[in-house]
Amino acid sequence: MKKTTLLILSAMMTLATHAQQRLVVADKVTHQPIAQASIYTKENGKFSSVISNDRGEAVVNFAYTRLTVSHLNYERRVVTSLPDTLFLTPRYRVTDEVVVRSKEPKWIREKLRRVVKTKQKVYFSQPRVLCYDYHTRSIESHSYYTFQSKGLMRMKSRDNDRYSLSQTEGRIVGVDSTLLTDVTNLRRMLYEDFVEELDGGFINSHKFGQNGEYESDNKNEVELVFRSKYHNDDRGRIVIDTARCVIRSAVRTTGTETNKRERMSQVLLTFAHAISGYRIDKWNRDYHVSYAELPDGTMYPKEVGYKCYIVGYDKVVDPEVQEYERQSGGGFPNMEATLHLSAATSVPDSIAWLPLPGSWYLRLSSNAERQQEISLSHLPSTFDIYREEEDWMQDASH
Repeated sequence: MKKTTLLILSAMMTLATHAQQRLVVADKVTHQPIAQASIYTKENGKFSSVISNDRGEAVVNFAYTRLTVSHLNYERRVVTSLPDTLFLTPRYRVTDEVVVRSKEPKWIREKLRRVVKTKQKVYFSQPRVLCYDYHTRSIESHSYYTFQSKGLMRMKSRDNDRYSLSQTEGRIVGVDSTLLTDVTNLRRMLYEDFVEELDGGFINSHKFGQNGEYESDNKNEVELVFRSKYHNDDRGRIVIDTARCVIRSAVRTTGTETNKRERMSQVLLTFAHAISGYRIDKWNRDYHVSYAELPDGTMYPKEVGYKCYIVGYDKVVDPEVQEYERQSGGGFPNMEATLHLSAATSVPDSIAWLPLPGSWYLRLSSNAERQQEISLSHLPSTFDIYREEEDWMQDASH
């Protein structure tokens, strides 16, 4: 009789670990829901995960003894049981939801236009070589992938419109040893730099206000909040030195409508839909950057954080396209990345530079461009099997 009872209890416990559990992932400070938080585990050699929706909701329908909950903008949490609401601590300073009042101080646009006028000289004038440390991660339902690349970065300048890298260390961690190197997000963080994209069009299409609660040791620094005049899914913050007219840091969050309008050709999108049924159902982008100053007074992006979540559909039937995606990695729908740049103490006289093409999300590629993408997907790297206790974010700089 005792044996039968134990068997029944064991079966009940097994069922409990497989029962669906609903939760909401939320910000510990604001209590706002967190979209696209990853909830994952590796049990008995099998990786499983789920991603929270726009309301922060997620359903865990796989067995676990402990779960990791992570998001680029928040401290990672490891739990053995799930509450109804799971709170994450922000990595970055948190301000209330962006509110831009109808009356805008006149000086704001004047200062921002001054930044646009002088940015080439301040941010992109001199040829510079910096040390870089790049991390990227993607989590899907049964796949975990990270890639770390370190080395030297030759920065874009007035005389050179491309970034180049010389990698000294590469490491992939994943559940599949066939995974390739991925510098897609590195290119996006560099070529989609906030100051690079700040122009008259951006200033004219946004409303600005000053955050009166912002505090800084530099009396000339103020924080501006902004929101698009035309789209509700485009908002952010800028810290500006009003004396020098330079941007110290920026945060920008954009959604599907803004991303499709700004970062993808509508003609090409229409063409792709007609050919293969390609469409984008959701596209969220979260971008953070802080700038540092070199002894010569020029600025560079010292810390960058990037998160991109794309949900779409593409009925690919072309064998040539399928083979290209196999050789180039195919891309990931849920991506997070960080980049840390710092001054280089020395640069070898003879160094092999690998040019980094500009960023893109959808385009028609030539054979030469495809070969370049394939080469970037096969950078020399070591490979390690993902271990549950390992977390790439612990080593990433923020």
